[in-house]
Amino acid sequence: MKKKKMKWTRFDVLIYLIGFLLLLIVLYPLYFVVIASVSDPNYVNIGQVIFLPKGFNLDGYKRVLNTPEIWTGFRNSVFYTVAGTALNVVMTITAAYALSKKRLVGRNFFQFMIVFTMFFGGGMIPTYLLMKNMQMLDTVWVMIVPGAVSAYNLIVTKTFFVNFIPDELE
Repeated sequence: MKKKKMKWTRFDVLIYLIGFLLLLIVLYPLYFVVIASVSDPNYVNIGQVIFLPKGFNLDGYKRVLNTPEIWTGFRNSVFYTVAGTALNVVMTITAAYALSKKRLVGRNFFQFMIVFTMFFGGGMIPTYLLMKNMQMLDTVWVMIVPGAVSAYNLIVTKTFFVNFIPDELE
């Protein structure tokens, strides 16, 4: 079988050129941050660092990694991620299983309320007031509880239970 050779048109060249320029516009600032972080700050301040690092220096990394607040932030991030994911999985699977059963009284109402929250969220101020009224401000729970159930994940999981787990298995 013969392979067809691709014919390059001016339009193709223009599109690839524009794409390459956009790629450079996006990637260069990220590259600059990396080379500036390992360069001598004096060279960065006077504009000597453009494409390659000058005066290799890791003092900034040493200072950052010796700051206790950085490690507290990392610890909190890991805790919020693990605890939030665990709570989300448990709550989502539990609710999806219950909603997948046709004999659940008020199933359509609950499903409507869940889908409704996907389209119309309360917003930042009502969420803040709710967390304040529940006395969760300045606690770890304010970061975990609001994301305990994702409406989209709940619908996907419920659909899985309905379509792939037979009633006979129960």
